[in-house]
Amino acid sequence: MPGLTILYDAPQEAAWFRRLHPDLADVPELPISVGKNMSSVERVLGYDRPDIVLLDNDQPILVVEETVEVPSGHNVGQRFARIAAAAECSVPCFYFGPYAAQKHGGKTAGPRYMNVRLFHAINAMSLATNSAITTINWPVDANFEVRRDREKDNDPRDYMLTFFQIYRKTGIRSINSELLRSDIHKRMVTERDRFVREKIQGPEQYDSPPPSVEILSRETFCSRYHVASNRLAPIISEVVIYNVGMNYIRSDPYTGMAILYKYLYLTGVENRMLVLWFPNISASEWRKTAGSGKRKDIRLFRVSADAILFSDGFSLKSEL
Repeated sequence: MPGLTILYDAPQEAAWFRRLHPDLADVPELPISVGKNMSSVERVLGYDRPDIVLLDNDQPILVVEETVEVPSGHNVGQRFARIAAAAECSVPCFYFGPYAAQKHGGKTAGPRYMNVRLFHAINAMSLATNSAITTINWPVDANFEVRRDREKDNDPRDYMLTFFQIYRKTGIRSINSELLRSDIHKRMVTERDRFVREKIQGPEQYDSPPPSVEILSRETFCSRYHVASNRLAPIISEVVIYNVGMNYIRSDPYTGMAILYKYLYLTGVENRMLVLWFPNISASEWRKTAGSGKRKDIRLFRVSADAILFSDGFSLKSEL
C-alpha cells in the first residue's frame, strides 16, 4: 500500500513485522526516534517507545508490541504504558508474547506464567477507550521454550490479513470497532480465556488487588495516613493506594504498573482516586528530580496519579 511507513525500535523487529503481510514487504522503515519530531506521532510515543508503529501518510494506524518475555509478577506493567498510549490515541494495538515460557537461571528459573491482571487491565482499557487491543500468545514447545519456526507467526499473520482487509474498506475511521468484531480478535480472546481457565492455578486470586495495592474508604485512608479529608474532592469515597517501594525515583516497572492499576481499579468508578505511596521518597527529592522537566518517570507518575503520598507529605495532582 502506498503511503505506509514502519517506525521500529530495533531493526530485527521491523524485519519480523514486514514478513507478516505481503503489503509490508517493500514499505520504507525508519527508527522510531524519528517519530519524536512528527507531531502526528508524538502522542503515541508520549509514554514510551513501542516496538513498531505503522504509519499511513505519517498518521499512526497500528502499534505492535512483541516479546519473548512473560510479563509475570510485578513486571506485568513494564510494557503497559506503550499499549495505553496507543489505546488513548484510538490506534489499534496487538501484543504478541508468550502466556507461559521457560525462564533460565536465578531463583525464579522454570516455567513462568502470565500475570492475569494484564488481561483484566486490557479489558478495562479497551472498554474505557473503545480501542482494539488484541493479545496473541507466542507458542512454546513441550519444554516451555519459545518457538522460533515460521509457524509461530500464524496468528500474527492472520491478524495483519484482517487488519488490512478492514483498513482498505473503512480506513482509520472504523478500524477499532471492526477489529473488535473480527474473527481473529474473538478467537484470541477465546484462547486467552481458555489459557487462564486451564493453565493458571487459582485464577480468582487476580480478581482482587495484589499486596502492594489497597482499596480503602475515604475515612480509613485519611486517618491512617494523616491526610486532611478536605484535601480530597467531595465525590471521593474510596482511595486506591499503590505502595511504590522504590528507594529512588525510577520508571520500570512502577510507572507501567501505576497506569495499569489506574485502568484496572478506576475504570467506570467515579468515586475513586489513585494515590501513589512513596514511603522512601520525600517531596523535596521529587521536586529536585522533577526540576529538569525531562524525566519520563516523573511524567508517567503524573499521568497516572491523582495524588502522591510522600514520606513527608501529601500532594494532589495539581501540585506535583
